[in-house]
Amino acid sequence: MRIALLSVLHSPADPRAVPAPYRTLAGARLVDRQLDIALAAGCETVACLAGTVGREVIALQHRAEAAGARFIALRDPHKLSGIVAAQDELLVFEAGVLPDEAAIARHLAKPGILVFPEDPAIARGYERIDAHFAWAGALLVRGSAVEQLAHLPGDVDAPSALLRIALQSGTRTYPLETRLLDEHGWLRDPSAEELAARERSWVAGHADVAPFSAPGLAIAERLGVRLAQDTMGGNLPRVLALSSAIACLLALSSAIAGWMIPGFGFAVMAALFFAMEGVVRRVAHAGQLRPQVPMLVQALTVLLDPLLVILIARASPEDSEWLRLFVPVVLFGLLHLGERIAARRWRRSYADRVLLTVLLVPAAVLGIMQPVAGVLALGVLLSLFLTSEPQT
Repeated sequence: MRIALLSVLHSPADPRAVPAPYRTLAGARLVDRQLDIALAAGCETVACLAGTVGREVIALQHRAEAAGARFIALRDPHKLSGIVAAQDELLVFEAGVLPDEAAIARHLAKPGILVFPEDPAIARGYERIDAHFAWAGALLVRGSAVEQLAHLPGDVDAPSALLRIALQSGTRTYPLETRLLDEHGWLRDPSAEELAARERSWVAGHADVAPFSAPGLAIAERLGVRLAQDTMGGNLPRVLALSSAIACLLALSSAIAGWMIPGFGFAVMAALFFAMEGVVRRVAHAGQLRPQVPMLVQALTVLLDPLLVILIARASPEDSEWLRLFVPVVLFGLLHLGERIAARRWRRSYADRVLLTVLLVPAAVLGIMQPVAGVLALGVLLSLFLTSEPQT
């Protein structure tokens, strides 16, 4: 079994400063990011060294348990011996270190110590281990190392002590590129400027915005990224989901009342807010092993297309009878088919409900909804022959 050891025992030089483990990156604390990396590395149990079990540690416990991991808060590092067996592996993070997840996955698949060249690492506060290298703040050791930890004084710095034990036992060191330091890909006790630089790259790397082959989604998601950068860690995903739901209700109410142009206007807003919510939530939950999708978002995912079907049917001539429903149902069926069988780079084009609703607004204004929906369905059908994955 693989176990993670985290620590929030960090005393900043300035007593008024926020301790490094509790500084935030992209809406989550550094210790939360350590937890996410540990869970992604396969840790099933998480031990956290803490002087007191306050709300910060309890929040960390909830984050771990939501991902299916066992969480144990420890004041005395000697109690690790009751958690870690000799055959286990212990993934150790120094307090206040924010590692690069890819480097952890690449180098710590088996026991090892991650290090940086002493220049420039020593000047940046990393702990020297020999004449050439400094500890990067992350290592993986066999559980037997914990038995030696039990013989040390109770006030020992457990991560640093485990580092020395690992070095004495001949655990291999893995040098990391100094590029990680220069580009803020690996941080230790970071300043506000370093966190801001890392946050910009974090958002850009996890937003996964749509290409301009899906222009409506591309614009909406880039707006979402801009908002995410300005309101990181807030309730923005919830606000956008509620806004989308309210716009859906207003669109449906307008359609029932026979006000089709306002109905499609609200539908455009609903699709726009829903697309923005998706990218903001991706950024907010980036790195988490099993992030929860809110019930409202799940409902909107299911109900947005039926709402558009109803709007198209209500805007179609009454004398067209069953065709009022048949044409939009075929249209959305083909769009969903495209999301499944099209080449990967085209799939989001078929998922672009923002562009679709914008195209339907002029049709509602001119009273030609059914012909336009039919032409769109035909266009989607023809495009499937060009964008589908080749069969082997």
